[in-house]
Amino acid sequence: MKEMNSCPPNHSERICRAPSASGVFIYIDNVARDKMITLWKANELPKNDPLSKSALPEGFPFLVVESDEGIEIQEHVLLYLHEKFARRKGRRSWKKNTAEAYAYDLRDWFAFLEVCENEIEENSKVGKAWDAATEDDYINYREALQDAVSPHTRQYLSHSTIRRRQSTVENFYKEAEKRDWYVGTFLKTSEFKKGRIRPADRDAMVHLRAGRDTTRELSPYAEEVGETGVVHPLSTAEWRGVQRELGPLPSEPEENPRPSRDRLACELSLTTGIRVDEAASLTVRHILKLNTDYLLLSEEDREYGYLKLYITKTKRLKPRNVLVPCYLIPELVRYIDGERTAAVLAGKAYSTKHGKKYKEPDALFVNHAYPLQHAGNAIQPASLSHAFRQACKAAGVMKTVQEIHVVEDDDGNETEVSVLRRAAAHCYHDLRHTFAVTMYFNEVDNRKPEPWLPIKELLGHASVETTRDIYLKVVTIEEKARAGKVSYRAKQRVGGNHD
Repeated sequence: MKEMNSCPPNHSERICRAPSASGVFIYIDNVARDKMITLWKANELPKNDPLSKSALPEGFPFLVVESDEGIEIQEHVLLYLHEKFARRKGRRSWKKNTAEAYAYDLRDWFAFLEVCENEIEENSKVGKAWDAATEDDYINYREALQDAVSPHTRQYLSHSTIRRRQSTVENFYKEAEKRDWYVGTFLKTSEFKKGRIRPADRDAMVHLRAGRDTTRELSPYAEEVGETGVVHPLSTAEWRGVQRELGPLPSEPEENPRPSRDRLACELSLTTGIRVDEAASLTVRHILKLNTDYLLLSEEDREYGYLKLYITKTKRLKPRNVLVPCYLIPELVRYIDGERTAAVLAGKAYSTKHGKKYKEPDALFVNHAYPLQHAGNAIQPASLSHAFRQACKAAGVMKTVQEIHVVEDDDGNETEVSVLRRAAAHCYHDLRHTFAVTMYFNEVDNRKPEPWLPIKELLGHASVETTRDIYLKVVTIEEKARAGKVSYRAKQRVGGNHD
């Protein structure tokens, strides 16, 4: 996104008075702008003007929405900034640079919403009102910030800049909920990690790469590569360890039975390539329909075959088919009849006891029977991601990561502190990567001429180039490793190493 600068000397300056419904009288000195959502600054009124005491301080920032019909002040942003800086700090003590940074952060968020698809509107209309934004939009925004480039430095945004932008958006919605501007809860998850969650690409020519201007508006649909910034599939040994910690399949007997939900969800993603939110959006009807087809199969197909599943709640709302291994279908039916039913009954009992209404969700995966207050509700993607990370830790599949903590002093100055800690070596999205890499080598082993094409279709990528760009490096490394093993074994046979 391009930053808005002050008017150049030859820019025809327009000055006007713009009263707002909030009662704050604004004297506007508009700045150079080339977008619909722009940042303007207030000019100070002459002291002898009767409205000067009610006007904003000179240079106070606010947002304006421009259209063919005219200009409109984004009043909720103005009220938020005025409360935070002008009213609390006073007209003489407010911090101009900090207020301007907050205004730019909110302008970027509002501009981001302008390119979000509005799934509620007919024909997938692009653009969302700020009070229609959801937690999913915020997650996409956080992901997009990881790939955003500063128009000033031509480098990726720093950890502290991303962290500040996230905090600004979250604090704006907290104030909106507090003052009844926003109905509902913007963030269902209590705490989102702020700042850089994966390393920036080290390509110094990032702003020129692939012939596109990366300083333009962020796309909410940049293809994800997990939290590490690279494709990181699980090894066979890692998956076996994590698999044990996730719990048994419903058909696997245990002395002390554990829930199967997390194992089933993760195994589905590993064998089909679906994302965590796609796994969470699966319904009971999906599985019961698959089971009807499964019962018509031969014994051999039931053991080794696959059935097509049509999913519609995808990243770009573009429906696609995935292939579900038949061995999982009876396991999922057992989960529905057993563990899921128990959780739903617990949720009903708790709601009845406390005089609340309970409606059984359509979702396949639901919260466990305990704790009772959440029992039987549709699972959130974050819960599945958390369960996978915990399983990695329990299995000892760990790594050392460096975190940058930002400490802010009383004057608002920020200092970055580096901290090392142990963390799970994989995130849930790595299951999708594991599926893609495994399928690639299956296609190659079967001598398929275009191994990327079926992977592209099953992952739901927009083009085969996207698939190839994401996975080419990791499969090339693996192919070299395979070639090395073959060469070493050949040398053993030819060279007479008989040990």
